[in-house]
Amino acid sequence: MNKSICIVFNKAPYGSQSGRELLDIALMAAAFDMPITAIFIDQGVYQLLKGQEPDILHIKNHSATFKALPLYGIEEVYVEQQAMQQFKLDIHQLLEIDGLQQATTDGIRAKIAQSDFVLTL
Repeated sequence: MNKSICIVFNKAPYGSQSGRELLDIALMAAAFDMPITAIFIDQGVYQLLKGQEPDILHIKNHSATFKALPLYGIEEVYVEQQAMQQFKLDIHQLLEIDGLQQATTDGIRAKIAQSDFVLTL
């Protein structure tokens, strides 16, 4: 049985490369049929915000790649409800990702605890 991986996105998308790097890790691990859960907490919820235009900052836009998560078999994708409320975001403002669910902080903690490995940057 493959070990499960939980990837936690907790930083805004373009202040560092962590979001892009975690996304790359998720897609590579998925290629090896590893069960992966993607979780977006704190400012990481901004990774999924629609309408990003980082090209004006001369930065490559990686946000559209999140829509491909289910195509890679990453079907457990959670966004933290409390972060959504804190930043006054609505689920309709996020990218349309099949299976995207809101979860409480306790629910997210439980998902993390169930994972064999947890990655964040």
